[in-house]
Amino acid sequence: MDSSLKINVVKKMDRGLAYGEACFETFRVIDGAIFSWPDHVARLKRGLERLCLTVSDRDIEMMQCACLQAAAAEGGDVLVRLTVSGGEAEWGLFAKSETHSAYIQTMVYHSEQIALMLNQRSWLSPPVHRVAKFTADYGMLLRQLQGERAALLVWQGQLVSAAAANILILRQGEWWTPAVADGVLPGVIRHRLIQAGLVREATCPCEWLDDCDALAVTASSFFVRPVASIQRVSGCSRQLAEHSHTLKEYLCGFEGTPGV
Repeated sequence: MDSSLKINVVKKMDRGLAYGEACFETFRVIDGAIFSWPDHVARLKRGLERLCLTVSDRDIEMMQCACLQAAAAEGGDVLVRLTVSGGEAEWGLFAKSETHSAYIQTMVYHSEQIALMLNQRSWLSPPVHRVAKFTADYGMLLRQLQGERAALLVWQGQLVSAAAANILILRQGEWWTPAVADGVLPGVIRHRLIQAGLVREATCPCEWLDDCDALAVTASSFFVRPVASIQRVSGCSRQLAEHSHTLKEYLCGFEGTPGV
């Protein structure tokens, strides 16, 4: 009988797989450039330091070159995931590898033009504080989502994030995003929008979903994407305007920037 299971017997295992000892960054490579690469590097280093892993400036330079080369082999607009782990080591929580490992995955980017439909979901347990993109955090997120991709996550009456993106809320002519707290990732695009004065941070109660004018999500893979509707926990659904003219202003603000 055919099986989709592959069995491996090993003496060593990558610690990113064995214990979630890894961090990653996802970004687009557009025309040979990465948008806001220093911000991705800073967040990656923050995460690795929490795992007692260090990468040198030379390591960073090598990984950047490798990402650009891998993307160039795919095309002019490519989605890249760079993962850095503790490397292969013997069995044991505190066993250490002599070298870290870096993994690069690439995929030609295909723009999603359809606005999202999000289902409001509550975290089943307190969300963790996130300073970087830890692979272990995303394993926990998968358990929370239980297969639900289009989720708008809340905790104790406060808006937190989408499944794998930051959220933006338009109210009374201003765009807001949940302030950094447990469960809120300090996203690179989010950070740049705040720096540009286009978005403000605040505690965002779930009640804002009842009177907001628009909702959008943001991530380094697609920059900004509108939300068409929200399915509330109560069962009622709310349709939202896309306000695409406002969203386009965001991207126009970055026009001419490498990696856009």
